[in-house]
Amino acid sequence: MVDADVELIVQTATKAAEDAGRELLRLFNGRLSIHRKFDYQGSIVTNADERAERVILRNIRRSRIGGLVISEEAGKVAIGSEEIVWAVDPLDGTFNYAKRIPHFAVSIGAIVGGTPLVGVIYNPVLHELFVARRGCGARLNGRRIHVSRVRSLNNASLIFEWWNREPRIQNPLGLARRLYKHTRSLRSSGSVALNFCSVASGRFDGLITVFKKSPIYELCAGCLIVQEAGGLVTNSVGEEWESLTNSVLAGGKSIHAKLYSMVNSTKG
Repeated sequence: MVDADVELIVQTATKAAEDAGRELLRLFNGRLSIHRKFDYQGSIVTNADERAERVILRNIRRSRIGGLVISEEAGKVAIGSEEIVWAVDPLDGTFNYAKRIPHFAVSIGAIVGGTPLVGVIYNPVLHELFVARRGCGARLNGRRIHVSRVRSLNNASLIFEWWNREPRIQNPLGLARRLYKHTRSLRSSGSVALNFCSVASGRFDGLITVFKKSPIYELCAGCLIVQEAGGLVTNSVGEEWESLTNSVLAGGKSIHAKLYSMVNSTKG
């Protein structure tokens, strides 16, 4: 794929994310319709998720890119060739949104020929746009960002989220307790996408998100942004995150190595 085509993907993803973010802000203090989902305990979907998703799909249809969209709410939607896969989370942090907590984002990734190529995450509350293009670094509102250079867990501030148990982490809360003992701070924000952005920009030093199977729409944009910011992202057994199996570990190389060692020394 030529550079001009990749730039069009970046532009399409950026506009779609910003348009969806504006729609989320418009609906944020309005009346919400909330329904339960059954992908994991406590999972919900709102009319805002669905409206934001429609905005994104409309943007992709209007572009000359097209592709196969894999979205959290709509599932798979074919809009042209499957050479390009759009991984879309129209509202990451739905529980926060439903509780009127202003911490949520739109996440859009693009995979071309099986390779994650573009990642865009937009925080409409703070008007922060994170963009990564493979081989070109990661940027926040146009400024280059980099993961933190903290090397010691004792000085590290980490993010820990868990959705369901997996073979290496049978006791997520036990792992969280161990992390509390060995780190400066441990937080849980409720938005996987913004967690990745916090690590990519050095606001936090690393993260562990406990999944049994990682959804592509949850990971694609955020993992690429961390990688392009100089970080390392794998699953809990050291495989590339694209395997979409097991939990996700991310951070600078030193912190990542320590998190990996802690996960695999306790196995939960």
